Amino acid sequence: MTAFRLPEHSHCKHCGDPIPFGEEYCGEGCREAEAERDRAEKKKDALFYAFSIITVAVILAAGYLL
Repeated sequence: MTAFRLPEHSHCKHCGDPIPFGEEYCGEGCREAEAERDRAEKKKDALFYAFSIITVAVILAAGYLL
């Protein structure tokens, strides 16, 4: 039995479809959708860190006052 080899290729970072080797996205739609997902992830991380800092500050202030 002979082995079947696929041509060298990559996969789209957003949807996972096969694309020519060295490409990152299969089209402009996936590029924009991935950029939007990255922006939302960064916003979520920033809110988490801000909430964490505020929580620690409130705990320290409460400890100091009590």
